[in-house]
Amino acid sequence: MLFNLYKLFRSLTQLEQLIVLGAAVIFIITGVVYGISLLDKTTTLRPAEGGTYREAVVNQPVYINPVISNANDADKDLVALIYSNVFALAEKITPSQNKLVWTIRLRDNLSWHDGVRLTADDVVFTIEKIQDPETRSPLFVTWQGVVPERVSELELTLTTGAPYAFFEDNLKNLGVIPKHLFTDVPVANWRLSNYNLEPVGSGPYLVDSYKKEKNGFISEYLLKRNDSYFGPRPYIDKIEFVYFTDESEAIAAFNNARVDAISGINPLSLSSIRRPHKLENLYLPRYYAVFLNQSSNELLKNKSVRLALGYATDKQRIVNEAFGGYAAIANGPIPPNQPSVANKNPSVNYNPEGAENNLIEAKLERGADGMRGEIKLVVPQIKFLTQTAEILKQNWEAVGIKTTIITLDPATVNNDVIRTRNYDAILFGNIFANNPDMFSFWHSSERFYPGLNLSLYNNKAADKLMENIRQNFSEADRLEDIAKLETTIIEDVPAVFLYSPNYLYITQNNISSLTNWKLNVPSNRFGKIGEWFINTKRAFLK
Repeated sequence: MLFNLYKLFRSLTQLEQLIVLGAAVIFIITGVVYGISLLDKTTTLRPAEGGTYREAVVNQPVYINPVISNANDADKDLVALIYSNVFALAEKITPSQNKLVWTIRLRDNLSWHDGVRLTADDVVFTIEKIQDPETRSPLFVTWQGVVPERVSELELTLTTGAPYAFFEDNLKNLGVIPKHLFTDVPVANWRLSNYNLEPVGSGPYLVDSYKKEKNGFISEYLLKRNDSYFGPRPYIDKIEFVYFTDESEAIAAFNNARVDAISGINPLSLSSIRRPHKLENLYLPRYYAVFLNQSSNELLKNKSVRLALGYATDKQRIVNEAFGGYAAIANGPIPPNQPSVANKNPSVNYNPEGAENNLIEAKLERGADGMRGEIKLVVPQIKFLTQTAEILKQNWEAVGIKTTIITLDPATVNNDVIRTRNYDAILFGNIFANNPDMFSFWHSSERFYPGLNLSLYNNKAADKLMENIRQNFSEADRLEDIAKLETTIIEDVPAVFLYSPNYLYITQNNISSLTNWKLNVPSNRFGKIGEWFINTKRAFLK
């Protein structure tokens, strides 16, 4: 048959052969186009398993342990993938009618990465160790007064001293550790334990390997999918964190396709990204402020002086110069982009003339050096904070308040300065859970370590409102009390509220991850890691 067709084709004239060939090409192209169109109409692209996701991190993991990891995002990223929180582990959570007792029933298919069964004993053990002062857990304050009790292998109760409307958020932030590995390790030695760098969790990924240089620098962490995970099976096979000492190295690695993403990039570095990418501009419920310690400096006891510092602060300039515009201005004790009195009606705008008037009202005359008084400002050695401090110094000295900047490494600020409250003013941040609980930041009982009331704020009316907000399960009533509380704090001027930086996340275009998320902390971006994918496949429509 084919031979006869060939003979027929050869018998044609050259012009006829060209016409036949042209018609054949058109027929083939039409068929291909139709086939593609039909495939597109009858199938859809869906996530497929496979691939390795590589992320650049400018930091170092130290304690990959949810009980003792503190403000280190490198630790928290790994914890989020390796460990599971109580809320995720629970099959059912039931509060009592008076909201004082929470009964938690765990799933029955839970196991640790080493194959040992995960039970209620592990949850009780975790909470008890958090409550042990010798553990020095950053969650210590959160879990004080909560009594954990084992009911059965898969059931436990948590009894609180008072109703707490946001208790479920505490459960979402409680990563559970394995009792069988830590029970014989004295808590004083936990920070020396190998399990901090070789953790055994119950999360969607487990440690495959890591690289540690001779100088102790950890250059890589490789995680692989946990095939025994109780939740949905993740699409991505492996996740690799690549660690760098500075951001320029991380950006170079991204531009050279060594990594697929950079977490928490400085917005001023965006112009250095040369490779095609997606920019995820994510909101975090936090703000930074200058907290004023009135007990340390007589100048700050005068409300007119505190108001003057607010009027003299050019917040928009700080946002533009330190963040390239990728930050929201904060005007009160609730983070921007949340329902708030202060966020709707800014109370203090940049007004140097208003600052001058308040300082004159405070009867502070300029001396021979042009200054009216001095404030010593403690600042953690973090680039955007030191940039902020320099602008504050210019703003405040322009109205006659000499500003001496004391720059210290973050560990010293956390362990020494905040512990002793030894500062006139401190530039620091308040990080919220996904709720408006302001108790730990502003209640008078939190004025001293380990509390986080950095202004040593003391107002009985505000205390009562904070207590009501915590114990009221009616959202409408809570919102009313929150508005009153905000107004009270703003009127007392215990701090100069500044800004809330956005969290910028760079990924290459083929990574499908997250968009428009509202996160609590950066590590929460992995909260739905099971939905991330790199590869795709065609599947017929149902």
